[in-house]
Amino acid sequence: MEVCESNQDVIDRSEHIILSVLPQQTEAVLAELDIPSDRTVISAIAGVSTQTLSPLLPQNPTIVRIIPLPPVRERRGVTAVFPAHAEVEDFFNTLGGSVVAETEELFSTLSATTATMSAYYVYLQTIADWLVGQGWDRNDAERIVRGQFAGLGNTLTTTDASFSALVAGHETPGGLNEMLHREWLDEDNRDALAASLDRVFARVTGAE
Repeated sequence: MEVCESNQDVIDRSEHIILSVLPQQTEAVLAELDIPSDRTVISAIAGVSTQTLSPLLPQNPTIVRIIPLPPVRERRGVTAVFPAHAEVEDFFNTLGGSVVAETEELFSTLSATTATMSAYYVYLQTIADWLVGQGWDRNDAERIVRGQFAGLGNTLTTTDASFSALVAGHETPGGLNEMLHREWLDEDNRDALAASLDRVFARVTGAE
């Protein structure tokens, strides 16, 4: 591995350049760089459209947007790509897979769904908190919940069954799982989640 002297040095030696900075840093970072037209700029910058990036890249290199997620580090993540680009897709296929959005608007819907990750952990935390309230030690409660949901996570990576099939496979009619499912994730709560995703999508696309 060789450490380059500057970001421009990296660009001068590379065919593909991955941009991964905070959205508010985009303009300042690109203002210092000269990216030739024969390069491919792979942008992992959340919420910054190709329309916004293009004026900041005056030599008009190819722009490809991506949404890499944490499981990529284990080669188990599916990375969203827009627009289609064979070399970029091949690269991310080695890290778990890729999916190409037909339009940038569809691509942005996947940016919105990434906002659900911390809520997933809040869900687990709430279950652990309930166990603590029933008398369990905090560490033991979290170990129990981690073990339960780690197993479910493995199921997602080892089957192509639909989510509806997985729901049916993890509950019995009139059973405890069905009871909690119907009491907690009722139509009102599903609608509330969809409405929150709509608001995140509006923020991502600048429509709010």
